[in-house]
Amino acid sequence: MKDLGPVVPIVTPCQRNGSFDLDGFRSVCNEMLEAGCCGIFVAGTTGRGPWFSPGERQKLCRAASDQINGRVPLLAGCSSSGLPGMLGNARAMADAGAQIAVATVPGYFHYNQAEIETIYMEFADACPLPVMVYDIPEFTNVKLANDMVLRLARHGNVIGFKDSSADFERFKKLIDAVRSFPEFFLMQGKENLIAESLQIGASGFIISLLHLDPRPFIGVYRAVRAGNGQLADLIQAKINQIIGVVRETIERRPESSTLFHMLNYALQKRGVCKNILLEHDEDAPAWVLDNTQKAIELCLSANEYLQS
Repeated sequence: MKDLGPVVPIVTPCQRNGSFDLDGFRSVCNEMLEAGCCGIFVAGTTGRGPWFSPGERQKLCRAASDQINGRVPLLAGCSSSGLPGMLGNARAMADAGAQIAVATVPGYFHYNQAEIETIYMEFADACPLPVMVYDIPEFTNVKLANDMVLRLARHGNVIGFKDSSADFERFKKLIDAVRSFPEFFLMQGKENLIAESLQIGASGFIISLLHLDPRPFIGVYRAVRAGNGQLADLIQAKINQIIGVVRETIERRPESSTLFHMLNYALQKRGVCKNILLEHDEDAPAWVLDNTQKAIELCLSANEYLQS
């Protein structure tokens, strides 16, 4: 497998009416790159890719491409409700400078594993970009079977897999199976599994909570790659506390906007961008912002390990 490192599924700074704040977008990209992110992923779940039109997503991708200027890979969300939409998104993102097309199982309809494999194979055959398969059962309501993932990994245009299933036993089996694939990326999508995944050979991770504070998460990656497992475990323990606060908040207020409120608060507090919320996002209860402050303080506490 190839190493990739931390990839940020970048948020989409905007006005409440949905119009883009491109200066804010460039600011977030720049902060993440300076912190050590090794890739930018536009129009993913954290960037609310499904909300925006294909033309709007292409505009974001072009802005990210200009900001990155070839320094790191640019991944682009190409998911849709069907294969024609997936391919149309991929062509638009390729024209806007993307280097990797990331796609989930198409939404709305239910598919069995054989049907999903056919869709992905046809997508990989016709996609103008290398493909990263994205498994996020929380949103697609289906978990990709390992044997199918391995067949996809042998396709010449499938270069990676992002696993957001939270199933570490499954992830370990995939690691063992693709370890000998020299050009393949296997990416972890859950914050609580970063250190363990990197220690057994994962290519990197793609996680939303980098926006709370990128330093502890990137610190885990650097510690593992430097062979300092003790430091990685110390930081991961703090990250697990952060995740505990985030999970508690989302369990109490399960709307998707809860996470956006938390990330928005953190980004505003650091002065990185002004807003990532939309008109329909109800105002956050005060306790959500109080919990976000707790998570930020835990990030700062984790950062102390990096200074010692």
